[in-house]
Amino acid sequence: MAAWKLKQLVKLMFVFTVFKYSHGENTTCKGRFERCICTTKNVECHGESQLHGHNIINLYLDIDDHCETLTITHSNLSELQKNFFGSCHDAPDLVLKDMTYVELSNDNITTVHGKTFHCIPNLQTLIMSNNQWEIDRSDSEIGYFTSMPHLKHLDLSNAFEDGEDGSIFFYKLAHIFYDTDMTELEDLNLSYNEFIVLSRESSNSMCELTSLKLLNLSHNYFMEPSMPNKVDCFQHLERLDLSYNNIKLLSPEFMQEVDLLHQAYDKLQEVKLDNNPYRCDCELIATWEWLNTTRSPVNKNEMLCGRDSYHSSYIGKRILDLKPEDFLCQMIEVHSNTGIRVVTGIIFTVVGVTLVAFIIVNREKLRLCIKRLNKRVPSIRFRSHQGYATVQEVATV
Repeated sequence: MAAWKLKQLVKLMFVFTVFKYSHGENTTCKGRFERCICTTKNVECHGESQLHGHNIINLYLDIDDHCETLTITHSNLSELQKNFFGSCHDAPDLVLKDMTYVELSNDNITTVHGKTFHCIPNLQTLIMSNNQWEIDRSDSEIGYFTSMPHLKHLDLSNAFEDGEDGSIFFYKLAHIFYDTDMTELEDLNLSYNEFIVLSRESSNSMCELTSLKLLNLSHNYFMEPSMPNKVDCFQHLERLDLSYNNIKLLSPEFMQEVDLLHQAYDKLQEVKLDNNPYRCDCELIATWEWLNTTRSPVNKNEMLCGRDSYHSSYIGKRILDLKPEDFLCQMIEVHSNTGIRVVTGIIFTVVGVTLVAFIIVNREKLRLCIKRLNKRVPSIRFRSHQGYATVQEVATV
Protein backbone atom coordinates (compact mmCIF):
# COMPACT_ATOMS: atom_id res chain seq x y z
CA MET A 1 0.00 0.00 0.00
CA ALA A 2 2.84 2.34 0.90
CA ALA A 3 4.61 1.53 -2.35
CA TRP A 4 1.45 2.35 -4.35
CA LYS A 5 1.12 5.74 -2.59
CA LEU A 6 4.78 6.50 -3.26
CA LYS A 7 4.30 5.63 -6.91
CA GLN A 8 1.28 7.96 -7.17
CA LEU A 9 3.20 10.74 -5.45
CA VAL A 10 6.10 10.44 -7.88
CA LYS A 11 3.64 10.50 -10.78
CA LEU A 12 1.99 13.67 -9.48
CA MET A 13 5.36 15.36 -9.03
CA PHE A 14 6.29 14.45 -12.61
CA VAL A 15 3.03 15.85 -13.97
CA PHE A 16 3.47 19.04 -11.95
CA THR A 17 7.04 19.49 -13.20
CA VAL A 18 5.99 19.02 -16.82
CA PHE A 19 3.10 21.45 -16.38
CA LYS A 20 5.32 23.99 -14.68
CA TYR A 21 7.95 24.12 -17.41
CA SER A 22 5.52 23.82 -20.30
CA HIS A 23 3.49 26.83 -19.12
CA GLY A 24 6.37 28.92 -17.86
CA GLU A 25 7.01 29.21 -14.15
CA ASN A 26 7.05 32.68 -12.63
CA THR A 27 10.76 33.50 -12.33
CA THR A 28 12.73 36.64 -11.73
CA CYS A 29 14.08 38.08 -14.95
CA LYS A 30 17.75 37.51 -15.69
CA GLY A 31 18.50 41.22 -15.66
CA ARG A 32 18.85 43.49 -12.63
CA PHE A 33 15.16 44.37 -12.42
CA GLU A 34 14.06 42.75 -9.18
CA ARG A 35 10.38 43.67 -9.58
CA CYS A 36 10.02 42.04 -12.98
CA ILE A 37 8.78 38.50 -13.58
CA CYS A 38 9.51 36.75 -16.85
CA THR A 39 8.01 33.58 -18.25
CA THR A 40 7.86 32.16 -21.72
CA LYS A 41 4.60 33.94 -22.48
CA ASN A 42 4.35 36.77 -19.95
CA VAL A 43 6.53 39.62 -18.71
CA GLU A 44 5.38 41.73 -15.76
CA CYS A 45 7.04 44.66 -14.01
CA HIS A 46 5.28 46.54 -11.21
CA GLY A 47 6.94 49.44 -9.41
CA GLU A 48 10.36 48.91 -10.97
CA SER A 49 11.77 52.41 -10.50
CA GLN A 50 15.07 51.50 -12.17
CA LEU A 51 13.33 50.72 -15.46
CA HIS A 52 13.53 53.60 -17.93
CA GLY A 53 13.02 54.07 -21.64
CA HIS A 54 16.74 54.07 -22.35
CA ASN A 55 17.50 50.79 -20.55
CA ILE A 56 14.39 48.84 -21.57
CA ILE A 57 16.65 46.92 -23.95
CA ASN A 58 18.06 45.08 -20.93
CA LEU A 59 14.63 43.70 -20.17
CA TYR A 60 14.23 42.49 -23.75
CA LEU A 61 16.96 39.96 -23.15
CA ASP A 62 14.38 38.06 -21.10
CA ILE A 63 11.47 38.40 -23.52
CA ASP A 64 10.83 35.23 -25.49
CA ASP A 65 9.88 35.37 -29.16
CA HIS A 66 6.57 33.76 -28.20
CA CYS A 67 5.76 36.26 -25.46
CA GLU A 68 2.04 37.13 -25.43
CA THR A 69 1.71 39.83 -22.78
CA LEU A 70 3.91 42.69 -21.55
CA THR A 71 2.86 44.65 -18.47
CA ILE A 72 4.89 47.54 -17.04
CA THR A 73 3.20 49.71 -14.41
CA HIS A 74 4.30 52.34 -11.88
CA SER A 75 7.73 52.67 -13.43
CA ASN A 76 9.54 55.68 -14.88
CA LEU A 77 9.74 55.00 -18.60
CA SER A 78 9.38 58.70 -19.49
CA GLU A 79 10.13 58.29 -23.20
CA LEU A 80 8.92 55.55 -25.52
CA GLN A 81 11.67 55.59 -28.09
CA LYS A 82 11.51 54.59 -31.73
CA ASN A 83 11.51 50.84 -32.28
CA PHE A 84 10.55 50.37 -28.64
CA PHE A 85 9.44 46.82 -29.43
CA GLY A 86 12.23 45.98 -31.85
CA SER A 87 13.67 47.10 -35.17
CA CYS A 88 11.67 44.71 -37.31
CA HIS A 89 12.15 46.64 -40.57
CA ASP A 90 15.91 46.22 -40.32
CA ALA A 91 15.69 42.70 -38.89
CA PRO A 92 12.50 40.91 -40.08
CA ASP A 93 13.04 38.09 -37.60
CA LEU A 94 12.60 40.51 -34.66
CA VAL A 95 8.83 40.50 -34.77
CA LEU A 96 6.77 39.67 -31.67
CA LYS A 97 4.01 37.97 -33.63
CA ASP A 98 2.41 36.35 -30.58
CA MET A 99 2.16 39.48 -28.45
CA THR A 100 -1.49 40.50 -28.04
CA TYR A 101 -1.52 42.55 -24.82
CA VAL A 102 0.61 45.55 -23.74
CA GLU A 103 -0.01 47.67 -20.65
CA LEU A 104 2.09 50.75 -19.92
CA SER A 105 0.05 52.55 -17.26
CA ASN A 106 1.29 54.88 -14.51
CA ASP A 107 4.73 55.02 -16.09
CA ASN A 108 5.25 58.80 -16.29
CA ILE A 109 5.34 58.63 -20.08
CA THR A 110 5.76 62.12 -21.56
CA THR A 111 7.07 61.36 -25.07
CA VAL A 112 5.93 58.83 -27.66
CA HIS A 113 7.61 58.46 -31.04
CA GLY A 114 5.92 57.52 -34.28
CA LYS A 115 7.52 54.10 -34.62
CA THR A 116 7.15 53.08 -31.00
CA PHE A 117 4.58 50.36 -31.55
CA HIS A 118 6.02 48.74 -34.65
CA CYS A 119 6.98 45.04 -34.63
CA ILE A 120 3.87 43.91 -32.71
CA PRO A 121 1.50 43.45 -35.68
CA ASN A 122 -1.01 41.23 -33.86
CA LEU A 123 -1.49 43.40 -30.79
CA GLN A 124 -5.12 43.44 -29.65
CA THR A 125 -5.02 45.46 -26.41
CA LEU A 126 -2.96 48.57 -25.64
CA ILE A 127 -3.34 50.34 -22.27
CA MET A 128 -1.53 53.65 -21.68
CA SER A 129 -3.66 55.13 -18.91
CA ASN A 130 -2.45 57.57 -16.24
CA ASN A 131 0.56 59.09 -17.97
CA GLN A 132 1.69 62.60 -18.98
CA TRP A 133 1.97 62.31 -22.74
CA GLU A 134 2.79 65.72 -24.20
CA ILE A 135 1.25 66.40 -27.59
CA ASP A 136 2.40 69.55 -29.34
CA ARG A 137 0.03 71.03 -31.90
CA SER A 138 2.96 72.01 -34.14
CA ASP A 139 4.43 68.51 -34.02
CA SER A 140 4.28 66.91 -37.47
CA GLU A 141 4.40 63.36 -36.13
CA ILE A 142 1.05 61.59 -36.41
CA GLY A 143 1.87 57.94 -37.06
CA TYR A 144 1.65 56.80 -33.45
CA PHE A 145 -0.96 54.09 -33.93
CA THR A 146 0.07 52.53 -37.22
CA SER A 147 1.28 48.97 -37.84
CA MET A 148 -1.33 47.66 -35.40
CA PRO A 149 -4.12 46.61 -37.76
CA HIS A 150 -5.63 44.08 -35.33
CA LEU A 151 -5.84 46.34 -32.29
CA LYS A 152 -9.28 46.06 -30.67
CA HIS A 153 -8.93 47.87 -27.32
CA LEU A 154 -7.12 51.19 -26.84
CA ASP A 155 -7.16 52.76 -23.37
CA LEU A 156 -5.89 56.35 -23.27
CA SER A 157 -7.72 57.41 -20.12
CA ASN A 158 -5.85 60.19 -18.30
CA ALA A 159 -2.98 59.56 -20.69
CA PHE A 160 -2.13 63.15 -21.60
CA GLU A 161 -0.45 65.95 -19.71
CA ASP A 162 -2.53 68.21 -17.51
CA GLY A 163 -2.79 71.56 -19.24
CA GLU A 164 -4.98 74.62 -19.58
CA ASP A 165 -5.82 74.12 -23.26
CA GLY A 166 -7.16 70.61 -23.65
CA SER A 167 -8.55 71.57 -27.05
CA ILE A 168 -5.03 71.40 -28.49
CA PHE A 169 -4.53 67.83 -27.34
CA PHE A 170 -7.79 66.59 -28.77
CA TYR A 171 -7.23 68.54 -31.99
CA LYS A 172 -3.89 66.80 -32.48
CA LEU A 173 -5.21 63.44 -31.38
CA ALA A 174 -8.03 63.73 -33.88
CA HIS A 175 -5.49 64.22 -36.65
CA ILE A 176 -3.71 61.10 -35.49
CA PHE A 177 -6.84 59.08 -36.22
CA TYR A 178 -6.80 60.35 -39.79
CA ASP A 179 -3.57 58.43 -40.29
CA THR A 180 -4.26 55.03 -38.77
CA ASP A 181 -4.80 51.45 -39.81
CA MET A 182 -6.77 50.49 -36.68
CA THR A 183 -9.74 49.36 -38.72
CA GLU A 184 -10.54 46.61 -36.20
CA LEU A 185 -10.54 48.87 -33.13
CA GLU A 186 -13.72 48.30 -31.11
CA ASP A 187 -13.13 50.05 -27.78
CA LEU A 188 -11.61 53.55 -27.45
CA ASN A 189 -11.29 55.09 -23.99
CA LEU A 190 -10.42 58.82 -23.90
CA SER A 191 -11.85 59.64 -20.47
CA TYR A 192 -10.25 61.86 -17.78
CA ASN A 193 -8.15 63.92 -20.20
CA GLU A 194 -9.41 67.48 -19.65
CA PHE A 195 -10.39 67.78 -23.31
CA ILE A 196 -12.43 70.92 -23.98
CA VAL A 197 -13.53 71.14 -27.61
CA LEU A 198 -15.18 68.27 -29.49
CA SER A 199 -15.64 69.90 -32.88
CA ARG A 200 -17.30 68.50 -35.97
CA GLU A 201 -13.90 68.12 -37.64
CA SER A 202 -12.48 66.19 -34.69
CA SER A 203 -15.44 63.86 -34.43
CA ASN A 204 -15.29 63.20 -38.17
CA SER A 205 -11.69 62.07 -37.80
CA MET A 206 -12.85 59.11 -35.71
CA CYS A 207 -14.82 57.83 -38.68
CA GLU A 208 -11.56 56.17 -39.77
CA LEU A 209 -12.14 53.74 -36.89
CA THR A 210 -14.66 51.79 -38.91
CA SER A 211 -15.26 48.99 -36.37
CA LEU A 212 -15.69 51.19 -33.30
CA LYS A 213 -18.32 49.94 -30.84
CA LEU A 214 -17.49 51.71 -27.56
CA LEU A 215 -16.43 55.37 -27.38
CA ASN A 216 -15.76 56.71 -23.89
CA LEU A 217 -15.37 60.51 -23.70
CA SER A 218 -16.51 60.86 -20.09
CA HIS A 219 -14.87 62.98 -17.36
CA ASN A 220 -13.59 65.69 -19.71
CA TYR A 221 -14.53 69.37 -20.11
CA PHE A 222 -16.55 69.18 -23.33
CA MET A 223 -19.12 71.98 -23.45
CA GLU A 224 -20.88 71.53 -26.81
CA PRO A 225 -20.09 68.08 -28.22
CA SER A 226 -20.46 67.41 -31.93
CA MET A 227 -21.29 64.18 -33.69
CA PRO A 228 -19.71 63.25 -37.03
CA ASN A 229 -21.74 64.02 -40.15
CA LYS A 230 -19.79 61.86 -42.56
CA VAL A 231 -21.70 59.23 -44.46
CA ASP A 232 -21.34 55.66 -43.16
CA CYS A 233 -19.66 56.77 -39.93
CA PHE A 234 -20.01 54.90 -36.62
CA GLN A 235 -21.92 52.09 -38.30
CA HIS A 236 -21.12 49.69 -35.45
CA LEU A 237 -21.21 52.12 -32.52
CA GLU A 238 -23.08 50.64 -29.57
CA ARG A 239 -22.19 52.91 -26.64
CA LEU A 240 -21.30 56.61 -26.51
CA ASP A 241 -20.34 58.01 -23.12
CA LEU A 242 -20.32 61.80 -22.65
CA SER A 243 -21.13 61.79 -18.96
CA TYR A 244 -19.28 63.97 -16.44
CA ASN A 245 -18.45 66.78 -18.84
CA ASN A 246 -19.40 70.46 -18.88
CA ILE A 247 -22.41 70.26 -21.20
CA LYS A 248 -25.07 72.87 -20.44
CA LEU A 249 -27.27 72.27 -23.48
CA LEU A 250 -27.35 70.05 -26.56
CA SER A 251 -27.09 71.60 -30.01
CA PRO A 252 -29.77 70.80 -32.61
CA GLU A 253 -27.07 69.23 -34.81
CA PHE A 254 -25.96 66.87 -32.05
CA MET A 255 -29.49 65.69 -31.30
CA GLN A 256 -30.23 65.21 -34.98
CA GLU A 257 -27.06 63.19 -35.63
CA VAL A 258 -27.77 60.90 -32.66
CA ASP A 259 -31.24 60.16 -34.01
CA LEU A 260 -29.95 59.59 -37.53
CA LEU A 261 -27.27 57.22 -36.26
CA HIS A 262 -29.80 55.22 -34.28
CA GLN A 263 -32.23 55.04 -37.18
CA ALA A 264 -29.66 54.23 -39.85
CA TYR A 265 -27.86 51.27 -38.26
CA ASP A 266 -29.93 50.29 -35.21
CA LYS A 267 -26.75 49.32 -33.34
CA LEU A 268 -26.77 52.09 -30.76
CA GLN A 269 -27.61 50.71 -27.31
CA GLU A 270 -26.67 53.52 -24.94
CA VAL A 271 -25.89 57.25 -25.05
CA LYS A 272 -24.76 58.49 -21.64
CA LEU A 273 -25.31 62.21 -21.07
CA ASP A 274 -25.73 62.25 -17.30
CA ASN A 275 -23.75 64.25 -14.73
CA ASN A 276 -23.47 67.39 -16.83
CA PRO A 277 -24.41 70.86 -15.48
CA TYR A 278 -27.44 71.42 -17.70
CA ARG A 279 -28.69 74.99 -17.45
CA CYS A 280 -32.44 74.61 -17.11
CA ASP A 281 -33.70 77.89 -18.52
CA CYS A 282 -35.31 79.10 -21.73
CA GLU A 283 -32.38 77.91 -23.88
CA LEU A 284 -32.85 74.28 -22.82
CA ILE A 285 -36.41 73.95 -24.11
CA ALA A 286 -35.23 72.32 -27.37
CA THR A 287 -33.27 69.71 -25.40
CA TRP A 288 -36.31 69.04 -23.20
CA GLU A 289 -38.50 68.54 -26.28
CA TRP A 290 -35.96 66.16 -27.80
CA LEU A 291 -35.74 64.08 -24.63
CA ASN A 292 -39.52 63.71 -24.67
CA THR A 293 -39.69 62.58 -28.29
CA THR A 294 -36.46 60.80 -29.22
CA ARG A 295 -36.32 57.02 -29.52
CA SER A 296 -32.56 56.96 -29.23
CA PRO A 297 -31.24 55.09 -26.16
CA VAL A 298 -30.34 58.18 -24.16
CA ASN A 299 -30.19 57.80 -20.39
CA LYS A 300 -32.59 60.73 -20.11
CA ASN A 301 -33.81 59.78 -16.62
CA GLU A 302 -30.37 60.55 -15.17
CA MET A 303 -30.04 63.99 -16.78
CA LEU A 304 -30.40 66.65 -14.07
CA CYS A 305 -30.49 70.43 -13.87
CA GLY A 306 -27.23 72.15 -12.89
CA ARG A 307 -26.52 75.05 -10.57
CA ASP A 308 -26.85 77.72 -13.29
CA SER A 309 -30.53 76.94 -13.84
CA TYR A 310 -33.31 79.54 -13.86
CA HIS A 311 -34.32 78.80 -10.27
CA SER A 312 -32.36 77.29 -7.38
CA SER A 313 -35.18 74.80 -6.78
CA TYR A 314 -34.38 73.21 -10.15
CA ILE A 315 -30.88 72.16 -9.08
CA GLY A 316 -30.63 68.37 -8.98
CA LYS A 317 -34.08 67.96 -10.49
CA ARG A 318 -34.67 65.74 -13.49
CA ILE A 319 -35.02 67.69 -16.71
CA LEU A 320 -37.95 65.49 -17.71
CA ASP A 321 -39.83 66.46 -14.53
CA LEU A 322 -40.01 70.10 -15.61
CA LYS A 323 -42.81 71.58 -17.69
CA PRO A 324 -42.47 73.84 -20.74
CA GLU A 325 -43.50 76.90 -18.71
CA ASP A 326 -40.65 76.23 -16.27
CA PHE A 327 -37.99 77.02 -18.87
CA LEU A 328 -37.62 80.76 -18.29
CA CYS A 329 -34.69 83.14 -18.39
CA GLN A 330 -33.66 85.67 -15.78
CA MET A 331 -35.57 88.60 -17.32
CA ILE A 332 -36.39 90.17 -13.92
CA GLU A 333 -32.76 90.19 -12.96
CA VAL A 334 -31.82 91.74 -16.28
CA HIS A 335 -34.43 94.51 -15.84
CA SER A 336 -33.27 95.07 -12.29
CA ASN A 337 -29.67 95.51 -13.38
CA THR A 338 -30.76 97.87 -16.12
CA GLY A 339 -32.74 99.93 -13.59
CA ILE A 340 -29.75 100.19 -11.29
CA ARG A 341 -27.59 101.44 -14.13
CA VAL A 342 -30.23 104.07 -15.09
CA VAL A 343 -30.63 105.32 -11.52
CA THR A 344 -26.85 105.52 -11.06
CA GLY A 345 -26.56 107.54 -14.27
CA ILE A 346 -29.27 109.94 -13.16
CA ILE A 347 -27.56 110.50 -9.80
CA PHE A 348 -24.21 111.29 -11.41
CA THR A 349 -25.94 113.63 -13.88
CA VAL A 350 -27.74 115.54 -11.10
CA VAL A 351 -24.54 115.86 -9.08
CA GLY A 352 -22.64 117.11 -12.14
CA VAL A 353 -25.30 119.68 -13.07
CA THR A 354 -25.51 120.93 -9.46
CA LEU A 355 -21.74 121.37 -9.31
CA VAL A 356 -21.67 123.35 -12.57
CA ALA A 357 -24.57 125.57 -11.43
CA PHE A 358 -22.82 126.28 -8.11
CA ILE A 359 -19.67 127.36 -9.92
CA ILE A 360 -21.59 129.68 -12.26
CA VAL A 361 -23.60 131.34 -9.47
CA ASN A 362 -20.57 131.87 -7.24
CA ARG A 363 -17.97 132.58 -9.91
CA GLU A 364 -17.15 136.10 -8.58
CA LYS A 365 -16.59 134.84 -5.04
CA LEU A 366 -14.45 132.00 -6.34
CA ARG A 367 -12.35 134.39 -8.42
CA LEU A 368 -11.76 136.64 -5.38
CA CYS A 369 -10.73 133.67 -3.24
CA ILE A 370 -8.22 132.59 -5.86
CA LYS A 371 -6.64 136.08 -5.96
CA ARG A 372 -6.25 136.21 -2.18
CA LEU A 373 -4.68 132.76 -2.20
CA ASN A 374 -2.14 133.80 -4.85
CA LYS A 375 -1.06 136.83 -2.78
CA ARG A 376 -0.38 134.76 0.29
CA VAL A 377 1.85 132.28 -1.53
CA PRO A 378 5.35 133.78 -2.14
CA SER A 379 6.99 133.29 -5.47
CA ILE A 380 10.35 131.64 -5.19
CA ARG A 381 13.06 131.97 -7.77
CA PHE A 382 16.64 130.81 -7.69
CA ARG A 383 19.61 133.01 -8.49
CA SER A 384 23.26 132.11 -8.77
CA HIS A 385 25.71 134.19 -6.71
CA GLN A 386 29.38 134.46 -7.42
CA GLY A 387 32.16 134.79 -4.93
CA TYR A 388 31.71 131.48 -3.18
CA ALA A 389 33.91 128.45 -3.37
CA THR A 390 30.98 126.60 -4.77
CA VAL A 391 27.84 127.73 -6.43
CA GLN A 392 25.07 128.26 -3.89
CA GLU A 393 21.40 128.60 -4.74
CA VAL A 394 19.92 131.43 -2.67
CA ALA A 395 16.17 131.81 -2.39
CA THR A 396 14.94 135.38 -2.41
CA VAL A 397 11.45 136.59 -1.74
